Amino acid sequence: MLRAVSGISSSSTNISSSISDLGKRLAKWALILGVPTAVFVAACLVYRQQSKKSTTRRSSVSKPLTDLTTTITSSSSQAGGDATSRSTDPTHDRVALAIEFKTRGNVKYREKKFNEAIEAYTKAIETCPSESTEELSQFYQNRAAAWESLKNFEKVIEDCSKAIELNPKYLKCIQRRARAAEQINNLELALEDYSTVCFLDSYQQTYIMAADKVLTDLARQYTEKLPPSTAELSKDYVRTSLNEFEDDPVLSPTFIHEVRTSQPDSPLANAYQAYDECRFTDIPSLCTQELELSVTSPYKLEALLFRGTFYLLMGNFKEALADFDAVVNDQNVEEKMKIQAELKRANTKIHQRDLEGALYAYDQCAKNHSNACAPYVHRGMLKTLLESYSEAQSDFIEALNITPTNLRAKYQKLINDAKIGSKENKPNRVEQALASFEEYYDTCKQDIYYALALTSCYLDNDRKDKALEYLNRFVKEIPNSPTLLALKANCLMSADPSNNNESDKLFTQALELDPSNETVLTMFALFKCNRNQFEEAANLYERAILCSRGEEKVMQYAALLYAIRAQGRAIKRLNLSFPGGFPQANGSLPSWMGGTV
Repeated sequence: MLRAVSGISSSSTNISSSISDLGKRLAKWALILGVPTAVFVAACLVYRQQSKKSTTRRSSVSKPLTDLTTTITSSSSQAGGDATSRSTDPTHDRVALAIEFKTRGNVKYREKKFNEAIEAYTKAIETCPSESTEELSQFYQNRAAAWESLKNFEKVIEDCSKAIELNPKYLKCIQRRARAAEQINNLELALEDYSTVCFLDSYQQTYIMAADKVLTDLARQYTEKLPPSTAELSKDYVRTSLNEFEDDPVLSPTFIHEVRTSQPDSPLANAYQAYDECRFTDIPSLCTQELELSVTSPYKLEALLFRGTFYLLMGNFKEALADFDAVVNDQNVEEKMKIQAELKRANTKIHQRDLEGALYAYDQCAKNHSNACAPYVHRGMLKTLLESYSEAQSDFIEALNITPTNLRAKYQKLINDAKIGSKENKPNRVEQALASFEEYYDTCKQDIYYALALTSCYLDNDRKDKALEYLNRFVKEIPNSPTLLALKANCLMSADPSNNNESDKLFTQALELDPSNETVLTMFALFKCNRNQFEEAANLYERAILCSRGEEKVMQYAALLYAIRAQGRAIKRLNLSFPGGFPQANGSLPSWMGGTV
């Protein structure tokens, strides 16, 4: 149900224990709610990992310029120093004279005589000795302020750049250059400066939202230039996504055999051949050919549901909804197929960020099919995501009352139990849920959904040791799962950074199995960020963009691409390390992995 957040586990999942509760909620929602929140996460959560270090860091930040009145008083005092010392110290004389020029410039600036202020600041710069870097940086900053008042933003950037070169942590000047760069559409420079400001000044929301706006504009400009995607859907993504919809009639081996036996040369039979050969993007057009045989085809509804399913996976949400609606509204549709269409319709609304619409769709499905287990399971999963744990619990209990043997309902109820135990600070309830989860291992050890759900539950409760233990077992049972390999790499690194070489090999192996796997690409990108390999991380996001489908997802990846590049430049400029711990340490997996949050 929660495939809407496939991909940027990113950047956007719970990253470390130092992130605020707000940060965790934002990370969890990032890819459901779309670009602005994804951008906010890129500009905020990554920075906010440094929150515990902010006090120390702030002490090293250069003090911003005082206001003009204070500066004038200070300058006059310095200029009127001991005459003997002035006469015997030429450097001091030149600095004092430069400060006098600056003082005159400040007066003219206050009088809004900006050209005259610029002349005075220029004399201050020309007079000041080159070794007096602090004073020089202030003079350039003041002249930049005057240029800004005249809306000469190129000159603002030029003077701010000189000031920043002299004082890389000159906060006020970095802010000014960011504003000027934004004005002339130099958005990458603006983003780099806003990123630097966030690092230096305790991640103030004003700066974060400024970065958010710039990131959105950059991502939009980037995506407008992209050609239509020709990449094939990831086999692993398709397999994991379809695994979520139990009892799907169009994927039933019995039905597929029937089509191939009764209509071996039909477009629908060819669509299933494309499915077997992982030519997933060919499926919608082949189903369309089947539908064009409406008079003779006995499989109109199946073709609609099959086509809509792959429209959904390809990000063609409007087309998917149209197909699901056509199935639901057909008077001759069987209940089993109608349930599937209604569930996929709700899932599509999640992808469209219409969570209220999704909840309503699940409500209607449960109402229309009160004896079906699946609507309650899917609705409970969404309510777990929304942290409505008591309501989710009711749904899972109802699902199990209808079908006591349904493993999906059991898994989700146990996940929800663990979350309730964690929220209510009842460790015994958490442990009981985890122990019960383990009981299904022998039965479900080759079920990718179970593997992701169990591992997610352990990571969600900061049990990396158990998560890694089970990941090692699952990798042996399901050896060709790129997602499991990437997850193991992530878990290894979060447990001990000395595992980074092994983690790198696992990520590389996962991409050899599935080069177009967006999840692996984006998890690998965060891994590279943690090692300060920002350009490699950006390249991985570019690959993810080329593999992704759906405008929203491409925008999200593009935003993260620019965020990482900007942060990399800012971190290098400030001689810092990537903020915070390894992504997903002490946190849960993306909510699409097993439906957890």
